Amino acid sequence: MVNKNQPSLACFLNSLARESQSVQLLHNQDGEHSYQLPLSHSRSIHIPLSYYSTLGSHEYRLPAQLLTEQGTEELTPEQLIEHIVNEPALVGVVSEEQKSIFAKRVLESHHNTQQAIDHSPYQQQLFNNQLDFKTAEQGLLIGHSFHPAPKSREQFSLSDAKRYSPELGGKFKLFWLAITQEIVTTGSSASIDFTKRLEALVAHDPILVDALHNALQQGKTLLPVHPWQWHVMADNPSIKAYIATKQIENLGQIGATWYPTSSTRSLYAPNLPYMLKFSLSVKLTNSIRNLSLKEVVRGTRLNELFQLPELAEQLGEREGFQLMQEPAFIGINDLSDEIIDESLVAFRDNPLMYNPAQEAVVLATLTQQNPYGGSSLVAQRIQHYAEQQDITPRDAATRWFDAYCRHAVVPLFNLQANWGIVFLAHQQNIVMQLEQGFPVGMYYRDCQGTGYTDLAFGLFGDKLGDDKQALENYWNQDKVRRYFAYYLVINSTFNVISAICANLDVEEMELIQVLHRNLQTLLDSGVKDDLCLRYVLSSDALCCKGNFFCYLQNFNENSIPDPAVIYFDLVNPLAKVEELTHA
Repeated sequence: MVNKNQPSLACFLNSLARESQSVQLLHNQDGEHSYQLPLSHSRSIHIPLSYYSTLGSHEYRLPAQLLTEQGTEELTPEQLIEHIVNEPALVGVVSEEQKSIFAKRVLESHHNTQQAIDHSPYQQQLFNNQLDFKTAEQGLLIGHSFHPAPKSREQFSLSDAKRYSPELGGKFKLFWLAITQEIVTTGSSASIDFTKRLEALVAHDPILVDALHNALQQGKTLLPVHPWQWHVMADNPSIKAYIATKQIENLGQIGATWYPTSSTRSLYAPNLPYMLKFSLSVKLTNSIRNLSLKEVVRGTRLNELFQLPELAEQLGEREGFQLMQEPAFIGINDLSDEIIDESLVAFRDNPLMYNPAQEAVVLATLTQQNPYGGSSLVAQRIQHYAEQQDITPRDAATRWFDAYCRHAVVPLFNLQANWGIVFLAHQQNIVMQLEQGFPVGMYYRDCQGTGYTDLAFGLFGDKLGDDKQALENYWNQDKVRRYFAYYLVINSTFNVISAICANLDVEEMELIQVLHRNLQTLLDSGVKDDLCLRYVLSSDALCCKGNFFCYLQNFNENSIPDPAVIYFDLVNPLAKVEELTHA
C-alpha cells in the first residue's frame, strides 16, 4: 500500500465526482473520508482521502481498492480508468470508440504528467522557493485541477514535447519569414504602427534588425513563426505557392531564445517588449489551439478601449490590477485573400521586460497539488509570510487570501459590474504579483477571453459600434453568469481556497466568508450592474463547466454550437454565508 496522492489521478477523480451523482464521499466515526464508486455485480472502488475538500479539490491515498465479494484488490491507474469507463451508472451510455479514445487520452495525460514530474528541470524548487515568471510558467506540472486529462497534447511526439512543452523546460528560437506585405493582414492599436512594434521586437538582434530593414526596402515585412507550427503551415497550398513565387522566404531560426509558457502556445523571452501568442494546431485539453482573426481583433479593440482615461484609471502602475494587453497581430492571407488561421500571431505586452526576476506566478502553479509530497506553493509562500510577520499561519492565510481578493477578484468584478467589460479569468489567465510571497498585484492575460455587456455599449458605444449583435463578443446576462462567474469564482478562487486549506490550519468556509465580504462590499458600494454579483452571492447553485463529460464525449469545446450544453449546476457555498448572515 503506497498511500500517496497522485495529482493527475486526483484531477481525473475530482472532475468525475463534481459531475457524477453516483460518486459517494463517505466519512467514518473517526472523521476519515473516503471516495467510493459503486460498480455492478456487488463491487465497488474505494479510495481513502488524505484531504477532504468541501469545494471538491480532494487529495487521495492511492492506489484505489477494488472491493468484491471475494476480497480486496489494488488497482493500477489503467485498471481504475477501465472500470470507470465501463460502468454505465457512472458515465452513461458511451460508444466503444468513445471509451477507447477517452481512456487512451487520460492515460497519455497521466504519463505526460509523470514525465513532467520526473524530468522537470526545477523539481521540488517549484514548491519551496520564490519563483520568477519563466520558472512559474514552466512549473505547471499538473494542469487543470478538474479535468480528466489535464496534460493531454495530441500531435506532439516525445521529442516535440521535450522541445516545445513548458513543463519539460522547453526553449527554442523562432523561424522568421520575410513576406510580401500584400499577402499579410496586420493590426495595431493605440496609434502605434505595426512596423514600430515589430522594430521594437527585433531590436535585440542585429541579424533581425538588418533582415527587417532589407525586407521593408523590398516591400516586405517579417513574420515570426513557432517552429512546430511552421511544419503545419508549410503544407498549406497557399503558403506553398507563396514560397514558389518567393513572396515568402524562410530566414531560418534566428534571434532570441523563447520559452513556452503554461499554455504552450504563448512564448516568453526575458527582456523583450512583447510575448508572442501563436496558433498551435495541437489539441490541448478540450480544444485545438488555433487563433482566429476575430480573437486577435479582440486584443487590439481592448487595448484601444483602455486608452480612455476613465478605464486607464482602473489599472495599477507596476502593482495592483494590471493587464497584459495584446495590442497587435499579424497573419498571412491565402490565395483567396482569407486569413490563414494557422499563421496568426498576437503580440502581448511584457510588463516584466525590465524586471524578469520579479515574483510573478501564474495562479495554476501556485495552487497545484505537490506531486513530490508536501505543501502547495501557495501554502508554502503563506507559511513564509507568517514567519516574516511573526503571525500564525492561519492569520497569514486569511490576510493572503484577502489580498488576493482585493487585487484579483474585486477588480475583475468591478470591471464587469461598473464598466461592462468581462474577462474570462481562469487559473492560467491570472498571474499573481508577489513580494516576499504576499500579493501586491496581479496581471490578467489572454485578451481573446473578453466580452462586453449592455453596460459597456451604453458607456463606450462609439468605440464598440452601435450594433451590439454585430460584435461577436457581446455578452448577455446569461452568458456573464455562466462564463464569468464560473472562471473567476469556481475555476480560480475556489481552487485558491482549497490549495491553502489543504495544507494550513484554516477551514475552507472561513475563506469563503472572506470572499463573500469582499464581494458584498463591492455590491454595497452601488455598482451599475448588480445582477452577476447578486447571483454569485445568493444563488443556491452556480453554473459549472463539465470537463469530464465534455472530454468523454470527444467535443471540441471551441466548435460546439452551444457551449452551454457542457455546463451544470454546482452547489454555491457563498449562499450559505448569506444564510448564516441572515439567520
